[in-house]
Amino acid sequence: MSAQQRDPSAITVQTALRDAATIVDVRSPAEYAKGHVAGAINLPLFSDGERAEIGTLYKLLGRERAIATGLEFLGARLPAFVQFFEPHRGSAIAVYCARGGMRSAAVAGLLSALGFRVTQLPGGYKAFRNHLLSVFEQGLPPRLIVLHGRTGVGKTEILNRLDNSLDLEDCAQHRSSLFGAINLQPRTQQQFDAQLLAVLDRLEYAAPVWIEGESRKIGKVIMPEALRKAMQRATCVLVTASLESRVDRIVAEYGRADQATRAQCEGALRGLTIPLGKKRVEEMIARVRADDYRPVVEALLLDYYDPRYEHSMRNNRYALTVSSDDPGQAVHALRALARGLSTPQARRDVRREGLAG
Repeated sequence: MSAQQRDPSAITVQTALRDAATIVDVRSPAEYAKGHVAGAINLPLFSDGERAEIGTLYKLLGRERAIATGLEFLGARLPAFVQFFEPHRGSAIAVYCARGGMRSAAVAGLLSALGFRVTQLPGGYKAFRNHLLSVFEQGLPPRLIVLHGRTGVGKTEILNRLDNSLDLEDCAQHRSSLFGAINLQPRTQQQFDAQLLAVLDRLEYAAPVWIEGESRKIGKVIMPEALRKAMQRATCVLVTASLESRVDRIVAEYGRADQATRAQCEGALRGLTIPLGKKRVEEMIARVRADDYRPVVEALLLDYYDPRYEHSMRNNRYALTVSSDDPGQAVHALRALARGLSTPQARRDVRREGLAG
């Protein structure tokens, strides 16, 4: 059973989204960019400028004048607007705006009159956000297994091989380090929240859920406080790897020979001037400019990341240690651990032996 199905108070929002084959956000591009339902298509009824003008008219001259102006804006492009929906005729469509008001009501009414199967999302994006926050407070997975390990050991690679896993870095589109945004487009907090909700809705809560150990912040986004506390109580697993394979993995992911990547790496390195010293950072930057990433990565692991990891994880106790140098064997051992933890007696043993974090 999914997180959304556990929340009777939000059943109208859940039902509309669950049953829709296509979800359409008719808010302005700026509203959509800030945050939207995961998977929703933006088909703005008005541009950002038009929305601002209509809002001003509503405040100064009243509702009727605002509606009349809105119809003028929409009139010329209405045929193309309707045409967008033609490929979706016959499938269920959910439409929403900010609060389930005039914009989505107008679109839903028009499409319904044209024979489309359409639902207006009750309460709009605001209701979706309220539902999302309630799930984060009350509907999180009851049993987590957290993968810990030094930078570059391949926790994400292992996580992606496991069923029923939650990849917070993928939700954030950030690798949760100073270099974590390189060649990615990090999500806003609202985008992260919506993506996290979509992933939670696909998980099977009757089985343990795999997750990678993260700090409270992943780039600039913050994970739900209830999830952070649940991770602190969870069963912990330590993933290890040789220094050589860690360097190999990081160079393969980050070490692209293009100017954009070099520039991003250089910017991140300059953020380490205080802990590493200006001279050493400049030496690293020179190597990056020459596409000589390997010595830079090794130095960062040994002198920056590893000491900080050991300090932050010093109080952890682990139910299992696996090596990612053989990912297949590691995944096999982890699945065996999950099967064992699925029994009530095993869960009691883990708690009694103090292995849960």
